[in-house]
Amino acid sequence: MKSKLPFLFGMDHWQLAIPLTFFLNQCLRHDLEIMELRSTVQGLDFWARIRSRRQIRQLFPDARYLKTSGVCGFLLHQFHQPLRLFSLALAVGLWSFYSHWIVSLQISGTDAALQRQIDQLLQQNGYAAPFLSWDPDLAETMEQLVRQQFAQRLSWIEVQREGSRIQLQFADKQWVSPSPLGNDPIVARKEGMVVRFDVQHGEKKVKINQIVHPGEVLVDNVLLDAFEQPRALSVRGTVYGYTWYTVESMLADQPDFPLHDGLAFFRLLLDCRAQIASQLQSDEKIIKENVLQFERNAGTITMKIHYTLLEDLTRP
Repeated sequence: MKSKLPFLFGMDHWQLAIPLTFFLNQCLRHDLEIMELRSTVQGLDFWARIRSRRQIRQLFPDARYLKTSGVCGFLLHQFHQPLRLFSLALAVGLWSFYSHWIVSLQISGTDAALQRQIDQLLQQNGYAAPFLSWDPDLAETMEQLVRQQFAQRLSWIEVQREGSRIQLQFADKQWVSPSPLGNDPIVARKEGMVVRFDVQHGEKKVKINQIVHPGEVLVDNVLLDAFEQPRALSVRGTVYGYTWYTVESMLADQPDFPLHDGLAFFRLLLDCRAQIASQLQSDEKIIKENVLQFERNAGTITMKIHYTLLEDLTRP
């Protein structure tokens, strides 16, 4: 046999004690395809396709089936026992069931009152975590529901699903002051990880959770049409992301009246927060604050804090 591919998918192995000439005549007359035919002490030894099994049993009732090779043989051997087949069906069923569960629903936005109303709307429509949903476009369905209900108050909304978690973010119209349309692409002014877009016009060039560097194009002013021809676009929007800073503050300790550790820690912490807050706009905030160092050395108390901020990546 020239090709071993049929053996990979599955072939039946047979033995039959009849004359070779009679066997070959029967195979030729009934268009039966056989492979690896050999004459042994027990009789004729050959392989045939699985789909020919019924035909072989009809033509040669005394044929003895030995085994099945390849993928089909493996599956038949594994699932010959009903318990294994039941276990596979149960595993597939449980995976399908639990993959449609939503265990966390996070809502964040610029208006606390509107945030509570959105949460109440979702609960009224059966979207109170944890809940089960078979909707493959659940994020889009929830976004359309909220957008239709609060169309007069929302300026921007985005719903993202990551496995069993859904995150809804929004901005109300009173908070957003539209910037004028521009013709230049929006580029990153600082290094960070993209978290969300507030883009009304332009072509997004980066993705959520992507690390960007200063000078990298975030929103382009060119879009390729169906004929791969560039078309100019107006650009307006903002891209927000996580940025990271380390802030240091020092305080001179008085030998005669040493500061208590708790008081010194509190004063240095407030100073570090004041330093980092001075560079934040109203739409930016501190996400995480980790104290890296707090020590006394040669009459000086030093504190270092690592900050993770949510900032406008397009702002210097």
